[in-house]
Amino acid sequence: MGTNTARIEMVTSVTSPDDFLTAAFEAPCRSLVLPCDLDALADELGAPDAPDFVWTKIAGIDDPAFGPLTSMGFRIAVEEITYERPGDAAASAPSNGHDFTVHKLTPTSTAQASAIADEVGGLAARNMTTSRFHQDPLVPDDIAAEIKKRWAMNFFIGGRGEEMYVASAADDRVVGFNQVLVRPDCKVIDLICTADDHRRRGVARAIVAAMFEPGIKTRVGSQANNEAADEFYKSLDFEPVGRALCLHWHKGARI
Repeated sequence: MGTNTARIEMVTSVTSPDDFLTAAFEAPCRSLVLPCDLDALADELGAPDAPDFVWTKIAGIDDPAFGPLTSMGFRIAVEEITYERPGDAAASAPSNGHDFTVHKLTPTSTAQASAIADEVGGLAARNMTTSRFHQDPLVPDDIAAEIKKRWAMNFFIGGRGEEMYVASAADDRVVGFNQVLVRPDCKVIDLICTADDHRRRGVARAIVAAMFEPGIKTRVGSQANNEAADEFYKSLDFEPVGRALCLHWHKGARI
């Protein structure tokens, strides 16, 4: 009696699971690191079980992958600028006339942090309305807000960030926060937010200046079309050091 042996193919995904976004979208989301096998990527995105959302970053439209990616349905969400402040930059002068106070949190200060976690999350959801997700017309505003809320609140469960500088008003209401990643060679502003009614009152400057340490570089990413952020960071001795395009792909979308 003859025996038929089926050939078993091991299919390796080009993209990687993004558990954080999957939870926020409540649908499968993945990320893509380039360079990659673009033919394999096209097969993966064309499969019936393709994820609902994929994101990636490239250096710019001159990147060889840009054309093939756009033909697959990837679209530019935002252009990003990376800024860096050298560790030997002059100390930032303190602002006067504050109607708020700034204090530093770490993931180990859980008793103090838990009391304001919901406030920080709510502030991020209400006030961070210009993110790449808010600018993507295929991402509902409530999901874009939920992403920022979860991002900020991850700090309080030890999920993201090593420091947070929080500004509190006289009534103890949280009016700003700066969530910080601490890396071996630098500190990174991961997420920063100021309450709408406290903009242009020195909050952002105070919560950024509070993180500076002599001899340690500071980095931050911002959107290229955000002229106010460009002016703000340059006023604190940050300089542009890189650019990138963030691309989004949505299942079934060709816009």
